[in-house]
Amino acid sequence: MRLRTWIEPADTKAAQLLARRMWPRGPLHPGGLGWESATDQLPDPRTVADDGGNGIAGWAGLADGELVLQADPDVPEAARLLIQWATDTAGAMDLRVAVYDGDNAVREAVTQAGFTPDPGASAVTGMFMAARAVRPALPGGYRVRSVTKDELDARVAVHRAAWRPADLPWPGEMPPGVTANSESRMTAALHARVRATWLYDPDLDLVVEAPDGTLAGSCIVWWDPALKCAEIEPLGVVPRHRRKGLAGAMCLEAVSRVAALGGTQVFINVGPRPEYPAPAAAYLAAGFEVVTRGRIYHRIPSEAWPGAG
Repeated sequence: MRLRTWIEPADTKAAQLLARRMWPRGPLHPGGLGWESATDQLPDPRTVADDGGNGIAGWAGLADGELVLQADPDVPEAARLLIQWATDTAGAMDLRVAVYDGDNAVREAVTQAGFTPDPGASAVTGMFMAARAVRPALPGGYRVRSVTKDELDARVAVHRAAWRPADLPWPGEMPPGVTANSESRMTAALHARVRATWLYDPDLDLVVEAPDGTLAGSCIVWWDPALKCAEIEPLGVVPRHRRKGLAGAMCLEAVSRVAALGGTQVFINVGPRPEYPAPAAAYLAAGFEVVTRGRIYHRIPSEAWPGAG
């Protein structure tokens, strides 16, 4: 067993397969992991536990004191090595890590490394809805459909408009770092990487067409037939088309299409957040339920890790 740098794209696929084997005991659905890798949103630095030719036994990433960790429970050494890497890399920095229900190998490894449950942290949650045939209600002239091959530029543009940071529905002042000139990071090149990612299906790359023929919103449904569970990631609506129920309509279209494929669940990797409540509120209104998935553990180096200093 050795640790090495994450190598694209092979390690993304290997990590997705590990996520599939462990779902829901872990930080990411295989589809969401693919999305985050393709769009450069996985934490950096990160490392892989390589078990010598049988795939990967785990991976970990660090960003701003947050550790993201997944390790194969059948290879206990992987979690220990990844925790050691994280604590060595973080040095004197406080660390937080989400430990998911049923992931006893990671819980044991972080506990042995001096992590303890954070009593002040909210539970780790996600949102789920049972897949079923349902007809979404839409305002007159709007429709939800799959993106077409000849509108990839428009597909990128609708994502950029929906996810322009300055136009997101913040409940108060924009957070630090977001200005009136902030733009979405999505580009044609990034979207091409998304389309090349395992589990991406163009038929499940959904858009909302407005009455004038322009695109008003979009979402990707990452369907994993082995899990019978799909993830919606991301979903966004262009500002001038918001408050019309379009987010909920895309969710219900996703739920219906997943049911038609034989799926049982649709997942969204979000929960109620006071600092940004709009997404969870929209998904709750559509019929999703909040499910507790785990809890936060933390490590204060001066108290919990003998080698820290």
